[in-house]
Amino acid sequence: MNNGFFRCVVCEHEQVEISSEIWTCPNCGQSYPMLRGIPILVKNWEAHEKSLEEANLDLPHWYSGKQMNLEQSPYKHHLKKRKQYVEGIIQAHLKEKGVEKVDRLLDLGCGDGNHLSYLKRYAKDVYGSDYNLLRLVRALAGNSDITFYLADILDYPAKRNYFDIIFFNHVLEHISEDSLALREIFRILKPGGLLILGTPNEGVWWWQLAYKLQPEVRRATDHVNFYTLKSLKQRTKEQGFEIMTEKWLGWGVPHWSLDAKLRRYKIVDDLFENLGRMFIPQQASSLYLVATKK
Repeated sequence: MNNGFFRCVVCEHEQVEISSEIWTCPNCGQSYPMLRGIPILVKNWEAHEKSLEEANLDLPHWYSGKQMNLEQSPYKHHLKKRKQYVEGIIQAHLKEKGVEKVDRLLDLGCGDGNHLSYLKRYAKDVYGSDYNLLRLVRALAGNSDITFYLADILDYPAKRNYFDIIFFNHVLEHISEDSLALREIFRILKPGGLLILGTPNEGVWWWQLAYKLQPEVRRATDHVNFYTLKSLKQRTKEQGFEIMTEKWLGWGVPHWSLDAKLRRYKIVDDLFENLGRMFIPQQASSLYLVATKK
């Protein structure tokens, strides 16, 4: 496990003493337990754990249900397009930098770790963090070569200017204090580094209609932000990022159940992609921004 990223969330000291069961800040004495092989890098683990338990009571499928991998998802063909796009962005960045791998890549909000199987090809040191211990334990089980830790994105335990690439995929829509989250990402990203930010495009009328047709789906999610390209760009720029490129991906029908049934077929997903890009480009189901820090 690589601990070079560490910054104490209490005093901001950048050294740590490690034993088999605990990480300790030598400056302020703040202790961070190790649970199931994962360092718990938040100020108050008991309060954090309690908030997760309460959230899990309301939406257990969101907080403890196993996340489907690409091949299991009804949207696997769309997810393959997203993966292809992300890998293309990273490969172009590596080519521009003249390197085969960057030094450090962070999957921020890594969940069960489903993206790490391909992301880890692009960095010498790969990190995964999440606020959910159960998901981190699952991620660690399949990726023993990656450094995992539990963290709060709003009070992040990493040094300034540390990561070369930050992959932040379908996480921001769950965070009410999204500007603060982006501010922390700006702090920990290296100058000249790459932020790959993905969210649903649920602020547009097409997908708002889907929620109106099936309000029970809205009640079953914990999304608190519903972005459009305009609103996502505004949030990102406000924190100092420079937008390099933007991308709409994925088109479907504005009814969640029907959309999932239809788009499981590649021919249908490809057809919707082509027709949507031609006739209703702004009504895509996914958004990506690629940004940097000067």
